[in-house]
Amino acid sequence: MRINVRFIIALVASLFILVGCASLSPPPQPQNQTQTTEKRVVNLSSIKNWELKGLIAVRANKSAWSANWQWQQTQKNYTISLIGPLGSNSLKLTGAPNQVLLETSDGKKLTSTSPESLLEQQLGWQLPVSNLYYWIRGLPVPNTPAQKHYDAFNHLTDLSQDGWTIQYLRYTSINHIDVPNKIYLANTKMNVKIVINQWQF
Repeated sequence: MRINVRFIIALVASLFILVGCASLSPPPQPQNQTQTTEKRVVNLSSIKNWELKGLIAVRANKSAWSANWQWQQTQKNYTISLIGPLGSNSLKLTGAPNQVLLETSDGKKLTSTSPESLLEQQLGWQLPVSNLYYWIRGLPVPNTPAQKHYDAFNHLTDLSQDGWTIQYLRYTSINHIDVPNKIYLANTKMNVKIVINQWQF
């Protein structure tokens, strides 16, 4: 019987990821204090610098892809690292206004003014990085039409914007501000699941 080595490696790596997630301390629960929508928007908009770590899974074009990820944001500059099992298919996206660099694990370096175009060029699908700057904090993109729904505590729970539907499945409390830590995004071509195990700001 022929053994598929790649399958075994991927399976073992997935088990390590699952075990690692299970061993993490439970995230702080959201404060669940009723605040006005405007107050939550002010609090979330005040977060300009952050570092987050977690897992991301993408399903598009009848294919699936998952990775550990890390996002460091300093004002308008960011570095997003996507690391596949055992370091395979790793990507690093470094961005500033009107300038983006994509580096791959095999040494390729690609530049553009748009992170979405770089990811589509390399992976065949677009992760909405520009909008995620807002969505990751639980904010709609300003000055863009949107449909919004909130829970009893005025946490954003559902958002439809720019051709995407975003569901905020869970929040955590960091520095007395409730931020999302489980998000599901979908459009007609793909869906994205995001889990954030660590928020710092």
